[in-house]
Amino acid sequence: MGSMLKILHSADWHLGHQLHGYSRYYEHQVFLDWLLTQLVQQQIDVLCVSGDLFDTANPSATSWRQLYQFLAQAVRDCPGLQVILTAGNHDSPSKINAPGELLESFDLRLIGHVQKDEQGRLELNRLLVPLKNRQGEILGWGLAVPFLRAGDLVLDSSIEDGQQRWQQAIYDLYHQLGELADSVRQDGQLLMAMGHGHIRGGTVSEMSERQIMLGGEHALPADIFPKNCDYVALGHLHLGQHLNADIPIYYSGSPMPLSLSEQRYHHHVQLLTWQDNQLSVDSIAIPRCCEMLQVPAQPAPLAEVLTELATLSVFEGEVEQSPYLEVQVRLDAPQAQLREQVIQALDGKNYRLTRIRTVYPERSQQAHPFAGKDLDELTPNDVFNLCYQQQYQQQPSAELLKAFAQVVHEVEAQQ
Repeated sequence: MGSMLKILHSADWHLGHQLHGYSRYYEHQVFLDWLLTQLVQQQIDVLCVSGDLFDTANPSATSWRQLYQFLAQAVRDCPGLQVILTAGNHDSPSKINAPGELLESFDLRLIGHVQKDEQGRLELNRLLVPLKNRQGEILGWGLAVPFLRAGDLVLDSSIEDGQQRWQQAIYDLYHQLGELADSVRQDGQLLMAMGHGHIRGGTVSEMSERQIMLGGEHALPADIFPKNCDYVALGHLHLGQHLNADIPIYYSGSPMPLSLSEQRYHHHVQLLTWQDNQLSVDSIAIPRCCEMLQVPAQPAPLAEVLTELATLSVFEGEVEQSPYLEVQVRLDAPQAQLREQVIQALDGKNYRLTRIRTVYPERSQQAHPFAGKDLDELTPNDVFNLCYQQQYQQQPSAELLKAFAQVVHEVEAQQ
């Protein structure tokens, strides 16, 4: 039997996330403690996290401290462990890059963006990472690519179509990086690509993930990755999933549900084992310490909802583990003191009320498809579409929708 390389693939931690005003710090700490245990028990050689380390581009000091404490403990508990962290669309490239040179001396790599030399050429060698086991043997190579923004790419102005121009630039970056890897890769060594974005065929959650625009496209084709990749470790989509493609492409998914729409996801990390030129991929389920509930399961009249809330059992666990609760009410007209009635029904039961979702009957068969939905359930595109139709009594053109989506992308990229 040859030497073995064990890699743990995770993504979309979103440290600092809040759910309707409730901090998720405790849940993140439980996950990070569990992850440390897995690194030790599974004797992991490489931990790779494919973007969205933080929930915002300007993380709090508490979020940074939580990340650094985890990294410090991982280095102490797992001598020889290699860690590769790349930025996602929620992260600030410059902030992720800032401590990179210091941490690299501990075999901890934080990669926020693609650097360029004075002539504007991509410094791809900075993204090519040798993957070593704890004995120091190089058993693979990683293409550590963060979420790609305009400044990370070399766009070919001769390509007139914006979508094709972006797609070709991303394709070129990955394939040039793959060629660089091939120039140093020896027989029997793994080739793994990292990335952050939406690849066609991936299932998106209903509410949590921001749509990201790349040259007018929300999703990229799978062939942007080199065909000789043994594994593609992706982030951005919160549902862990294996894409139907010519090469193994996986989303590890987020470690916890980031909205009520993700409450039924089975969250996990991906365990890769490379030995004798063979790769095996297994999922390790992440335990959930806080439940998410919708009561009732479908919107119901207020009287029925209040009765069901009154019959809920009292949660007697730790305060930090109390369940999140969304209440769904069907009303014929706005109800005075609705929140007060719901809170009274929940008195003493120790649930965290996230929101009260109210649903009203459609006024006619011509009701708008967004009728009965709360504003936070709609995307910016939905709101723009609705306002345009109300103002002009017609659908906006495809060109106008594309232009608006690009504006949204640029605004979010600056946040």
